[in-house]
Amino acid sequence: MSINVVVAFSNMLLSEGICKLLENDDEIKIADVLKPGIEQNSLKLDSLSPDVILVDLTTLYNTFANIDTAKKGRFILFDTDCGRENIVSAILTKKINGVLLGHATPSLLKKSIRAVAKGDIWIDKSTIKTILYGINALNKDKTAALSDKEKKIVHMIGQGFRNKEVAVKLCISESTVK
Repeated sequence: MSINVVVAFSNMLLSEGICKLLENDDEIKIADVLKPGIEQNSLKLDSLSPDVILVDLTTLYNTFANIDTAKKGRFILFDTDCGRENIVSAILTKKINGVLLGHATPSLLKKSIRAVAKGDIWIDKSTIKTILYGINALNKDKTAALSDKEKKIVHMIGQGFRNKEVAVKLCISESTVK
């Protein structure tokens, strides 16, 4: 069974480069490459039924600004030097399933796609640390938005535990962990 991936970056050169990195993988299939800035791209996702959508911050907030990303598929956000606060904001507001930092290798890209396609979350430890300790940077007038239980969940995921393992250890359902 192959993983259908849609590539949607604001930079076609980056899109084509990512496609080249993935083209020889038997498990990952490029369903489509969406052209930058075309409004019909969000409608196109419905017909493509992708398992994973690779996006940058520009595409996420411009092309897919008015869609519920949680209902369109699993999104992996590529960090194109957009800043930690923007990444954290995207994770929290757009329900991003994964973040891939700029220094990632092609094998890490493939591993993140496989993990997110299975329903796992793919976020590096430094981003999780930013979420846990720097969430107030998004709004300095408010207190942290994560409860103690949510902080435990994020911490355990950051340590590499799978959703099911976190659920068992904290005596909660797997859907609550997600």
